[in-house]
Amino acid sequence: DSSSVTCKKLTVIAVLAVLIQVFGLALFVLGFFPVKPALSGFSGVESFYPPGADSAEFQNITNLSDSQLKYLYQELSLVPPLFDRLILMVIDGLPAEFVLGKDGEPPPKSFKEAMPYTQSLLSKGRAIGYHAKAAPPTVTMPRLKAMVSGAVGGFLDVAFNFNTQALLDDNIIVQFLKVGWKLVMHGDDTWLKLFPGMFSRHDGVSSFFVKDTIQVDQNVSRHLVDELSRADWSLLILHYLGLDHVGHLGGRNSVLMVPKLGEMDEVVKMIDLNSSPTNNNDQRRTLLLVVSDHGMTENGNHGGSSFEETDSLALFIGPTNFGSTSGTPNKANQVDLASTLALLFGVPIPKNNVGMLMPETFKSLTVDQQLRLLELNSWQLLRLLEAQLPGLVCENFSCDNFRDDGSERTRGYSSLEETFCCLYMKAADLHRSWKSGEEIRSAGGDNCHSILMAYHNFLRTAKTCWPTYIWSSRYARFMFDTAEPSVSSRKASFL
Repeated sequence: DSSSVTCKKLTVIAVLAVLIQVFGLALFVLGFFPVKPALSGFSGVESFYPPGADSAEFQNITNLSDSQLKYLYQELSLVPPLFDRLILMVIDGLPAEFVLGKDGEPPPKSFKEAMPYTQSLLSKGRAIGYHAKAAPPTVTMPRLKAMVSGAVGGFLDVAFNFNTQALLDDNIIVQFLKVGWKLVMHGDDTWLKLFPGMFSRHDGVSSFFVKDTIQVDQNVSRHLVDELSRADWSLLILHYLGLDHVGHLGGRNSVLMVPKLGEMDEVVKMIDLNSSPTNNNDQRRTLLLVVSDHGMTENGNHGGSSFEETDSLALFIGPTNFGSTSGTPNKANQVDLASTLALLFGVPIPKNNVGMLMPETFKSLTVDQQLRLLELNSWQLLRLLEAQLPGLVCENFSCDNFRDDGSERTRGYSSLEETFCCLYMKAADLHRSWKSGEEIRSAGGDNCHSILMAYHNFLRTAKTCWPTYIWSSRYARFMFDTAEPSVSSRKASFL
């Protein structure tokens, strides 16, 4: 009889153990490989209207040609594009600290001396550099998707990195195609798998022959002279793999690293010298954007979330000075590239973008134009929040007692939705008053600075607390409650 009781206990314990294991496995799978919520379709004319605007205003655009749609976007944007063509140069695996330094210190002397032309562009104000933090997993395919869509992927993308599928979500590449851009790509064939049939010319190379540090880059550079002499493309993508391969073979301090950095510097120099406007024609202003998809550890590996692996580069090089007086490196997130590029070139921000514009790249614009771009970015992010958080209906909240003085967290409200709404409505109300002339419109006044701060507070709070891997709004609130304190206290840096 006692043995019978023992068997029952053992059976119960065994069943409970199995259930706990199943629950633990399910929790791990859902947490580590979550299904990312994404909005279907592509952003269009509605991007230039506030959320909730009458859809009848922008329904009759289906018959517009590419050029007509392009000019319509520019008219509705109210901000002329700063550039006409984009050269996106991806240096795979390049840590931003190799170019910009770290913690206020310059890059290692040998690395700095290996890239004299790039360093001269930074010192002259021709270039603006960012430590653009990449989200894990720090492997190529999900990082490219984050750059062009503004959305953060998951660790399930690590598996897809070896069998890349076409990107179906809204992204900046498709937005460029919609306005008639001709696209050219040379380099890592991951681009061809993500965007099949979208490139007019291409020469793809495989990224998995890591012992090749020479030919894999020469296959890209051999097209440079020809492509830079052509005027038939609007976007030229150059994806160099050699530096990443150098890291895999010998780590950060490989004897091949300095020569490879020098080679990349020569490419930057060739592009910059050959892409400047000619014959006083400022209608072909070219932006050279040098980025890296991820960094690398001391041993040259990547994939995780350490600073060395997530420290990616974003270097904006324009035909003239950007108007920024600060030579110190800036900080951003890699997902910020999508919204920044969309606003620089006057196309809609991708629907699932969770990033915000990089303000230093827009300092040459007037205050009116800077505020307009912040408004467009806020509208896009508010639409995404409304779609994913059903309780986010700003008309239902009263924000009369809203406190946002930077002295405490904004968690004193009953819900995350209310906090988002109050931050957004404060920025919108200030901007509306300023546009109507109720406030003194002084570019250097406190009123303008307060509008900039209000928009930045909304965008930064939404970006910081945005539940990238939503299971439910309850999980979103958990993320909000454990976020860094006082995101509202961060100063706006537009002016």
